[in-house]
Amino acid sequence: MQHLGNGFTFNAERHEYRLGHQVVPATTSVLSTGGLVAFNFVSLEVLERRSELGRAVHLACHLHNIGKLGDCDNRVRPYLKAWILFKEKCKNFRLISSEYQTVAFINGMAVGMQLDWNASIDREDTVGELKIGKVYPHHGIQLAAYAAGLPHPKYEQPMARFMARKRIVVELGGNAVPKVHKFEQRSDYEVFVSLLHVTCWKRRFESIYRDQS
Repeated sequence: MQHLGNGFTFNAERHEYRLGHQVVPATTSVLSTGGLVAFNFVSLEVLERRSELGRAVHLACHLHNIGKLGDCDNRVRPYLKAWILFKEKCKNFRLISSEYQTVAFINGMAVGMQLDWNASIDREDTVGELKIGKVYPHHGIQLAAYAAGLPHPKYEQPMARFMARKRIVVELGGNAVPKVHKFEQRSDYEVFVSLLHVTCWKRRFESIYRDQS
């Protein structure tokens, strides 16, 4: 159990966020509990990140971001090279945060999140994910949550923070070549908020329906 800032804890084995005794839904679980994607999609993503290769790739990219990278496994090198190449090709890439974890409040509802990276690219605030597997449309909804929940130096309202940020997934290929996926639908924010409302409703009343089954 990790005790982190903002008074929350995170259990990595359960992928569980807590504020005090209250369990807070993680962003990925909101996508399945809210009914957007099947649970197996979320399970595969969690497994991908927690797999030996997934952990090693994310750690290497994070350490490179913060200037503390030493040697790394040969299996990781192509993915790391893809990430480095992406940053080099960006115009004025300036890192803001890496592997940032928090519990955010969106329209009064708490949600746990861990953002791979946040950077200024050509002076545009950008939130992004790193993927070594397939990229799906619902990743745009996940990034909408991050864009809205991540603290912003100018904006306090979730919608304003969302509108102020770009959202991209960088797919890291084993051929050391990055592929960029942009997500630009404004409705992605409303979709996530709706999913979060449904998730909170289910959590509030789940015992009633469980007792009736």
